[in-house]
Amino acid sequence: MMRTAWRVLGRYGGSAGEDVVQEALIAALTTDALPQGDVGAWLRAIAARKALDEARRVGRRAEHAALDVERESTATGAVLEVLMLRQALAALSPTDRAVLTLCDLEGFSMAEAARALGLTHVATKLRASRARRKLARLLGAREGRTT
Repeated sequence: MMRTAWRVLGRYGGSAGEDVVQEALIAALTTDALPQGDVGAWLRAIAARKALDEARRVGRRAEHAALDVERESTATGAVLEVLMLRQALAALSPTDRAVLTLCDLEGFSMAEAARALGLTHVATKLRASRARRKLARLLGAREGRTT
């Protein structure tokens, strides 16, 4: 049973093989279905199934750990991007920042943003265009690129 468990577990083996054999013996002793024929083969089959369960469990843990590391690095990257964006927005004039906030973040039309800010429609479009270019330049410079 131990040899079967180690072979199935492969690189996941180690002391897990002993645990698998224990689980297999408990399962064999608590089942109502007794073997017809070779008891050794029956016990090895149970050990193999328990070893497969353990290998899957270890694999899932490894996948979850990898996902957690990926999520953590993604979250850290997202936080850095937000901070860079906030710094770049702070470098804009208050009016340009307000135009971008209303049009790009709040979904206002240019006409609605112009009315809210007391600007003309043309002035709002011009400010939005210039503010977007400046923002792109600032973000590109912070990432080490020049646009």
